[in-house]
Amino acid sequence: MKAIRKLATVGGFILISMGSAEAQDNACARVDDPAARLACYDRAAGRVAAEGAPAPVPTPPAARPAPSRAVAESPREALRKRGAFDSTLTSVTPLRHGYYRLELADGSAYDTAVVAPPPPVGAAVHVRKSPLGTTFFDMDGRAPFTVKLSRRQ
Repeated sequence: MKAIRKLATVGGFILISMGSAEAQDNACARVDDPAARLACYDRAAGRVAAEGAPAPVPTPPAARPAPSRAVAESPREALRKRGAFDSTLTSVTPLRHGYYRLELADGSAYDTAVVAPPPPVGAAVHVRKSPLGTTFFDMDGRAPFTVKLSRRQ
């Protein structure tokens, strides 16, 4: 019973001290002038400006200049950002476990993400991306299948 009473007493002191700190913060929050409000918070925190000198008002940091587009992006990044396009399949290389590396006429290579029979070399292919970034190969006479850009670029 004594432990509960001690706990209640300590909890009460904590709540009372929190309430007085909140009341003090609310008094500064009600000041309309930004400089005066800052001075109020400084006084509450124990920071006092030198005699006769006004408290310095912090200035926002200068905005950084936008990075220039002159930096050349890697060919792999250019391939990732490219939208839908049409091409021709130039080579099919078998990988492990029934996957294939498909090379297109422009030299880009994609790895299949599903296990399926390989498409024929020379077939026309439409490459498109979903809104979430999944890349699909659309070919005549075949269901669309997912691919990912090969790491060997």
